[in-house]
Amino acid sequence: MGTFERYLSVWVGLAMALGVGAGLLQPGLFQFIGDLQVGGINLVIAVLIWLMIYPMMVQVEFTEVRNCFVKPKGLIVTLAMNWLVKPFTMRHWLCCSCAICLPPSFRLLLPINTSLA
Repeated sequence: MGTFERYLSVWVGLAMALGVGAGLLQPGLFQFIGDLQVGGINLVIAVLIWLMIYPMMVQVEFTEVRNCFVKPKGLIVTLAMNWLVKPFTMRHWLCCSCAICLPPSFRLLLPINTSLA
């Protein structure tokens, strides 16, 4: 693992801190950036996500994609995890973490009863 990969969480934390600091120093600029939306989707975020995903997309060997149906085990496991397991585990995680972190008045907004009493 290279230095970038080894300290990725540090870089992410620094980027978040820089973003918060820049937002405090230039709130008008970041309000303008936040208002750049189409259909409720922020254009800056959309472009940055595209730039993040594009390098992975160009590494895909599209001639091999049709082979995923020859041995579909990996495809089936991925689909099952993404559509059958993750939504429920993420909802459970959200409700548990919100029940601990949120004040009682906000817990009433959660879809299940999460009282800790």
